[in-house]
Amino acid sequence: MLGCPCLFVQTKIRALKTLKWIGAFVAGIVGGSIFMLLLHNVSGLIFPEAAMSKFPEDPELIIAFMDSLGVGPKLAVVFSHWGGAMVGSALSMLIAPTKNIWPGVVIGGWFLIGGIANAYMIPMPLWMMVLDFLGYIPVAYLAANWMQRIN
Repeated sequence: MLGCPCLFVQTKIRALKTLKWIGAFVAGIVGGSIFMLLLHNVSGLIFPEAAMSKFPEDPELIIAFMDSLGVGPKLAVVFSHWGGAMVGSALSMLIAPTKNIWPGVVIGGWFLIGGIANAYMIPMPLWMMVLDFLGYIPVAYLAANWMQRIN
């Protein structure tokens, strides 16, 4: 006797659901990161002095470079980070097999961790760091909430 065929179907459904969860988080992280980098490149076109190609590698030159930038390029960086978190959250909500908003908020948390690591590696003004950190979770929540409503 091979057993109940419905047990096989249930196992297959669970496996597909697990793959959807994995896909939701991978798509949110990868898609959000790509979008964030695209926004960084666009901001480099708007503010040529802040283009990523001009970013120095020497730690002391990085400090001088960041100090030389105006408020506009710094805000563009913050909005790029938030845009990545927002798109990542929306993508995860599209794929996740749930109607709850927590997958999108988790992606926002992932981007917050990345923002903290970024602030540790690249010195930035305190106001910029605080503004950056305070935005990840709210924009991810808003995107997740919006996706929840349209799904």
